[in-house]
Amino acid sequence: MKIRPFFEALNTRIPAAALIRDEDRDIFSFRPGALSESLNDNILYTGLPKLFLEKDFNPQANLILTAGPNDPDSVTLGQKNPEANILFVSGITQTQLFGFISDIFMEENRFMNRLNQLSALSSSGANLQKLIDLAQSFLQCPIVVIDTSYRVIAISLGELQHDEHSLGRQQEIGSITERNLSRMKRDRIFEKIRSTPARMLYSKAPDSDSWWVNMIITVHGIEVAEAGIQETGRKFGHYDFQFFRFLQQIISIELQKSRYFDRSFGISHAIFVRELLERHFLSAEIIEERARLLGWKKYPYYFVMTVFSSNQTKNTSQKRFDIFVYRIQSILSGCRWRVSEENLVILIPRSSASFLYFRKLDALWDLLRINHFRAVLSNPFSELQKAYLGYGQCLEIARLFGVLGEEPLLFYADQTVLCMGNLLRESRDLRAFCHPCILQIAEYDREHGTSFLPTLQEYLTNLHNTALCAENLHIHKNTLYYRINKLCDLFDLDLRDGGLRMRLQMSLELLRLGEPDWHGVD
Repeated sequence: MKIRPFFEALNTRIPAAALIRDEDRDIFSFRPGALSESLNDNILYTGLPKLFLEKDFNPQANLILTAGPNDPDSVTLGQKNPEANILFVSGITQTQLFGFISDIFMEENRFMNRLNQLSALSSSGANLQKLIDLAQSFLQCPIVVIDTSYRVIAISLGELQHDEHSLGRQQEIGSITERNLSRMKRDRIFEKIRSTPARMLYSKAPDSDSWWVNMIITVHGIEVAEAGIQETGRKFGHYDFQFFRFLQQIISIELQKSRYFDRSFGISHAIFVRELLERHFLSAEIIEERARLLGWKKYPYYFVMTVFSSNQTKNTSQKRFDIFVYRIQSILSGCRWRVSEENLVILIPRSSASFLYFRKLDALWDLLRINHFRAVLSNPFSELQKAYLGYGQCLEIARLFGVLGEEPLLFYADQTVLCMGNLLRESRDLRAFCHPCILQIAEYDREHGTSFLPTLQEYLTNLHNTALCAENLHIHKNTLYYRINKLCDLFDLDLRDGGLRMRLQMSLELLRLGEPDWHGVD
């Protein structure tokens, strides 16, 4: 071990002084100076100063003198051997000194063994939780690792005698408790850690008897996590803090190796969004607690909007999403998101369940259109735990892109019949669910080259705006009236009947799926 750590460890046991000329010099064992004719540079020799005055010195000798630095023999010895490392202790017997030195070497061996075990486990591909479990077994102290969203990513508590900090609760809910976070913010723990060179703080909260070591974990200089180790049963010593520094590095390496903070996981709020979409939570209570910890304001309603790229190249899509998300947050204030390789999922809080806001949001439509993105908006929901349902709705519509034209923004609420039809067509012929008149009109158009079916579709869509119907069909209004009247006569239809209009519209939607060659009005 190096001479400087040895001296620091010795100084925790008995007051000592030192003349350390070479801090990088290693010492591997120790022995009484009286038993040696000459002094080796990798052995630590002990004794009174006068024992060494006549010795054959190696210039790089390492000595522990059982005398003070101002002892005349100590001064003479230091002057004659300017390159020697010399430690001074007094008021202690040789037997006691040997006991202290033996303890230090044993601690060093134990420390190195622990580092080797952690390194070997990390190299074996073990995950972060297993590494933390091993570290906890060494220290016999609770260890908690949280990410920047205050989510617990590894926790090992051992057998807690007293749980004043509700660590068991943190393990249960998967995040730091509000009380503990409030304590840390009140005591400015994060600011204090950042002010230390090692990004590590050893402190005791004013309202607690527990001492903690808190340390920030960085990846490429960016804060990605925080680890807390509670001092229980014994005081932390020199080698504990050495171990903490190594653990700090091994956690950083593990997070890089597992790519935990790549892409969306690099954004703390995105982690929570991902967990909502993947139903990680067991109860609404836990979701609400996590949302409060992240500072999410509670809203009456939420929407999920999923954005898809027309370019399916993985790397290109990812880069485009990364840029696009910063554009869209200026349009959809308060939104949260996660970016994946396939899509961008945005959780949008709203005070109203109305779709009108989105239908008239020209900036959003233009942004999607210009950048060749297509987006789907879910139905509104009032509880965050329903976010996964909204995401599922978006994915359902995405599977129907081939029959939904080229609109940049689609609404699940507008396409529910198509979604039902898509489920039905896996086992049934959709034509069996269509109103017979729709099938008759389609057949008539094929045989006679007419356009009654597209005309009916447009008329039912814009029933109260015949001018728009005629414009979309590129015909005169009189021609529109003629077609509708002719269609009603040929197929015995009464379009004043609202129930009939509903059935006809549903049948037209099913026909879009059942008849791939028929797409209605362009």
